[in-house]
Amino acid sequence: MRDEDGLEPWPSREELPFVNTIEGNPVHTGRFDVGGFGMRTMISVWECTPGEFEYTYPGDEMCTLIKGKIQLLRENGEIHNYSADDTFYTRKNEVATWTVIETVRKIFSIHDPDSDNLSH
Repeated sequence: MRDEDGLEPWPSREELPFVNTIEGNPVHTGRFDVGGFGMRTMISVWECTPGEFEYTYPGDEMCTLIKGKIQLLRENGEIHNYSADDTFYTRKNEVATWTVIETVRKIFSIHDPDSDNLSH
């Protein structure tokens, strides 16, 4: 069921091979404005409730948080705290641990130059 912003439930974390839940039961919803899972270009709005998970990025991603708070543990050991209006970049195949402190909403663009799926 879509919310007022067009966000709808996304596949469970167990169905997504690039997500591994560590703690809690974070629930995520989203809306693809361009592309979709596995496509070369993905532009989306995404929201997630509190919890902790490991995420392997399927492409280079630029995102901006529009609400909420997270802590991001990068694979090099750096810890970053982000909240609304913060923008950050991650690279394809980077593994990061997300701790969602307050329900977060972000807009993002992912580009995977290796994907053969160009469909929109």
